[in-house]
Formats: sequence, C-alpha cells, structure tokens
Amino acid sequence: MPRRLVLALCACTLALPAFAACGGDGGASDTAAGTTAASNTPNGANPGASPALDGPASKYSVAIDDLGVNWITDIPFTFVLDIENYAPTRTFPSADEGRTLLNEWGYQSGYETGYSPEGRDTAVLNGAFYVRVESHLFETEKGAMAAMAYFESIIKSTGASPISAAAVGNESAAYTATFGTIGKSKVNAVYHHVIFRRGNLVTVVLTKGAEGFMKVEPARELALIADAKALGQKPAIEPTPTSNYTPAAGN
Repeated sequence: MPRRLVLALCACTLALPAFAACGGDGGASDTAAGTTAASNTPNGANPGASPALDGPASKYSVAIDDLGVNWITDIPFTFVLDIENYAPTRTFPSADEGRTLLNEWGYQSGYETGYSPEGRDTAVLNGAFYVRVESHLFETEKGAMAAMAYFESIIKSTGASPISAAAVGNESAAYTATFGTIGKSKVNAVYHHVIFRRGNLVTVVLTKGAEGFMKVEPARELALIADAKALGQKPAIEPTPTSNYTPAAGN
C-alpha cells in the first residue's frame, strides 16, 4: 500500500512498514471495545454537547487499558504532536503549508498511538486487528471543523469508500478500503476508519484486519470510547509518556 494512501486513510502520519507488519489475536474485535454494534444509520451530524476541551489531546485518546487484555502498545509509533513536528509530515503538501493551515485552525496539540494484539499477523488471520488512533485539539470548534473537512478531503481523494455507521460526536464519517494482504498470506487486508469531531477535538480511529472478519463496528466502538472521554463520561487521563519520539519530516 503506498504510504500516501495509508496516510490519507487515517488522515495521519503512520509509517507504512510498521502498520503493514502489525498483527493480532483472534477474537480481539469483541475484546476491544465491548460488543455493541453500530446501527445502520447514515453518517452525519449529531447535535448534542459541544464542549471546549482543554489539552493535552492525549487525554482523549484510546488507552491500552480501554482495550482489554492481549494488546501491545506500538511505542515507536506513539507521538506527541505540535505545529512544528506535525507540519512537515505527509499529511500536508509541504511543511510551510502545514504550518499555515495548523495556525489557521488554531492547532493546540495532537497525539497519535497504535496497538497490536499479541500474535500479530497469525492472530489477525483469526479475527484480530490493528489499531491506530489520532487526536487533534484546536482552540475553537470552528478550527476543528475546518481541520476535519481537510482530513476528509484527503481520505476521499484516495478512493476509499464511504460507508454507513451510526454517528459519533457532533459530526462523523466512516470509510473503508481493501488493499494488500495480511503478512505473507493471500488474505486481503481491510481498513476501516471513523473520523469524528466533538467540540474542538478531532479524532481518527483506523483499524486493519483480515477480509471476512472486519467490519466498521470495532473502529466505531473505539471512537465511542474517545468520545466518552471528551464528554466526561470516562476519565480523561493524560497517558504516561512511553517515548519522546517525534515523527521525522516527510513521514
């Protein structure tokens, strides 16, 4: 999968080699966020509360404790983001344009992380999946709305297909794409992601699993966990730093 497409699928800065090599344990889609299924309602706006959240953005991410047992944090791909280290990534055409847009949007802080179930590709072939989560916090709701529109424009430009999923946050959308295979197998890899906004927070959840097992529900369930933290329904705790990694320019 071309790295630009991976970036666009999750509107983020994930490195393809790490994501393509991930794996997980069977049954993880039930473990990962409960088993509540998304209804077949269209994507779209959901009025509700629109809080002005304070930072850091990492407080509103999905933590490994939210996933249950048999998960591993992908430490080398866990980043704390700010304008200076986010702007040069491939989310933007250039570092200068990235800085311009992030400043226009009032970017405050960001965080991305990922999780692999134990067992990796072998387990994914039995129904598990990989997870990537990005959280981006802005000064205002207006800035978050503009950023979400930009992230969605990248996703749409890849040809990823919009799919129906019950709304999350104030507005949300879901997409899927099938590209490549799981490890050295002949089983297609299926990507699902849910992007949503709650107040001045934009969150992107991306899952990768094996064709025949994966649906949008696990990604949406993880998005609901992040949304519950934004709403104060779950404790929003800043994670203990696992590294001081900064995404390299151009990644």
